[in-house]
Amino acid sequence: MKNLLIILLSTSLFFLACKSKNDKNTVSSSDTSSEILFEVKTTDEEYLEIFEDGIIPWISIKDPKPEIDHLIGKDEIVINKTNVILYIDYPLENAVEINLTSNNPMGFTRKELAQKISIEYNRIYEEEEDSANTKTTPLEERQGLINRNKTDGKYGIWGHDIDDLDLSAIILSKMPNGELKLELIVES
Repeated sequence: MKNLLIILLSTSLFFLACKSKNDKNTVSSSDTSSEILFEVKTTDEEYLEIFEDGIIPWISIKDPKPEIDHLIGKDEIVINKTNVILYIDYPLENAVEINLTSNNPMGFTRKELAQKISIEYNRIYEEEEDSANTKTTPLEERQGLINRNKTDGKYGIWGHDIDDLDLSAIILSKMPNGELKLELIVES
C-alpha cells in the first residue's frame, strides 16, 4: 500500500508539472511519459449511487471479460508500439518485468492491455500458490481483517487476493533504450 501511495503522489506531481504531448492519450516513440485510463460505463443502479456519472474508474484484473464491452475507448490504439515491458509490483514483494507483444501490428488497445494484464496477474497468482510453502488462508478461515496472508512463493504476494484488484491506469515511461515500460495503478 505504501508503494501505491508513493507512486500515486509522484505520478500526480509529475503530471501537474508536465503537459501531455498527445491529446489522444496515445504513446508515440517521441513521448517520454503518458497515462492510460481504464474507465467502464455502467447502468447498474448500485454503481450509479456511487458513480453518478455512470463511469467506474477501473476494470477488474481477475476477469475483465464482463466489463470489456463497456470499457470506454476499448478499441482505441493507446500505444503505437507492438512490444512493451509490463512492470508488476503490487501486491508483490518481488516485482517482475514481463515482455508483452501486441497481436495488432498498429499497437495496443485498452482492451488488449486489460486482457494481457489479467492473464499475467492470473499466472503470477497461480505460480505463487504453486511455489509457496505457506499457502493462502481460505477466505472463510480468515479472522478479523480479511486480507490475504503473505505467502512465501516466487513473488511473495501479500495483502490482497486477485479478486480484490482493479486496474485504474497505466503510467507509460520511455526508457533510455527506447523501450516502453508500463507501470500499473492498481486499486484494492
